[in-house]
Amino acid sequence: MESRNTLLPLFVILVLLLVVVNIFVIYKYVLGKESGVSDEAYNPSINPAEFSAVINNKYLTYTPGTKFTYQGQTEEGTERIEMVVTPQTRNVMGISTLVVWDRVWLNNELIEETYDWYAQDIYGNVWYFGEDTKELIGGKVVNTKGSWEAGVNGARPGIVMKADPKMGDSYRQEYYKGEAEDMADVVALGLQLDLPYGRLTDCLQTKDWTPLEPDASEYKYYCPGIGNVAYEVGLEDGESVQLISVEKAVEAAQPTVPAEPLKTEITREEAITIALETVDGEFSNIEIERKYGKLAYVVELDVNGRETDVIIDIETGEVLGVET
Repeated sequence: MESRNTLLPLFVILVLLLVVVNIFVIYKYVLGKESGVSDEAYNPSINPAEFSAVINNKYLTYTPGTKFTYQGQTEEGTERIEMVVTPQTRNVMGISTLVVWDRVWLNNELIEETYDWYAQDIYGNVWYFGEDTKELIGGKVVNTKGSWEAGVNGARPGIVMKADPKMGDSYRQEYYKGEAEDMADVVALGLQLDLPYGRLTDCLQTKDWTPLEPDASEYKYYCPGIGNVAYEVGLEDGESVQLISVEKAVEAAQPTVPAEPLKTEITREEAITIALETVDGEFSNIEIERKYGKLAYVVELDVNGRETDVIIDIETGEVLGVET
């Protein structure tokens, strides 16, 4: 009897431990399903023989010489985007990828220029193999954050458009840990859009998001009538851009990005130090932007869970303002 009395508490403890472990496993599974991110390592199998630079997916058709122009209103002003499908290719991971040239203007000033690399597999899925992106201010390069190439430093390609999208599909569009982790969820099919460009039917709606910027999610609408994005809108700010024209047989111009980066008197490290001396917080991020009519560092700090930006003149180190 004493032996049974001794074993009984141990049996109960083991049962309770098993219950706790099972609850934890189920919780992690459900959490992973809801977030669309698997705990398993992302490492897609890539066979160069199964890819081509010919992209003719129903929702994403990239014919060299095609130019898509978009326009929208943002908090800062009028934004215009020009996307040109070039005849150029680039070898990435042994695959001949198609080069798409993407430029963004804000109030007629070029602020971003990107070269994206795409390829389509034998099943009709369009894959994204990386980008060379540059942020510009006053005609100078101030940032190359977000640039990545599949197969380099652990970066891996992702699918930007499935051959046969289904409701509930969730997939990685790119993967470069900590730099580029865009995801997409298919949320609607067979939609009709009425835009200034015209009426578009059988459109696909996706929710694009990234764990790196939880507040930057947006809806995108792809339509077979044009074979590309026709409309996109931010979920948080409601800002949108829409297609205004599609041109064929366009000859791609020469790159416009200057070779030299912007030179500053104050380094990023010095700007961070100045910001921390001005506001008691924890450093989160730093960017160069045009503020108060000047080029300035915008140093983002976390102050008791609240975002605070310290604006610092890149030439003098003067604190131009603090925004919360």
